[in-house]
Amino acid sequence: MARRLSDKTKQKLKMGRGTGKNYKPYITTSEFNSNGTTSVIKDWKTGRGVHCLSQGEADWYYILRWDDNNVDIREQYPLDNQVTNEIAKKNGIKHPQSESYIMTIDFMVTEADGSLHAYSVKISKNSLSKRSLEILCIEKAYCIAKGIKYTLLFKEDVNQTLVNNIRLVTEFYDPLTVFDKYSAIKHKIAIKEYLVQMDKRVITDIILDELLEDDKE
Repeated sequence: MARRLSDKTKQKLKMGRGTGKNYKPYITTSEFNSNGTTSVIKDWKTGRGVHCLSQGEADWYYILRWDDNNVDIREQYPLDNQVTNEIAKKNGIKHPQSESYIMTIDFMVTEADGSLHAYSVKISKNSLSKRSLEILCIEKAYCIAKGIKYTLLFKEDVNQTLVNNIRLVTEFYDPLTVFDKYSAIKHKIAIKEYLVQMDKRVITDIILDELLEDDKE
């Protein structure tokens, strides 16, 4: 049985705070009944468990983390309650759940230049209800007020080949996980020593053999 934590408990546990490997998401997968859509992904660069509340979030996490311009990704990031309430009232929108409710954004990304870029993930453009659009309006207005870039992502736009390849090679990001010639080449791809087109075709042993042959020349 899932157990939702109170905001008081979350604040005591310092959830929604920290950076890098020390960040604690404001919402965790343990607060939801398991239905096959939530997952905890290992950040291959820090080793931290990343809590994704949908398959779309998981897919986009891999893509965002693969981009070296994104130096830190904080999932289920809490927004300032006072600001979200002010935005809701100004725009005539009912604040989610209650005025005391802490809204979160799916990903708050710190880019290489130190700027922030927020991302919200939804299933598809056609799945957005009027209420969903109202909440997204609050999120976007919040980011504008804070000087944060904002992007809405959709699961339907995910390049699954890219995601599968990222998952495949980053399993061997840590050199201690290398055990044969194939894991060794995947490690080199994961650390960007070998640049491979990741979004067009699935990386197979045949492709890895080609890379090994090229490496010998």
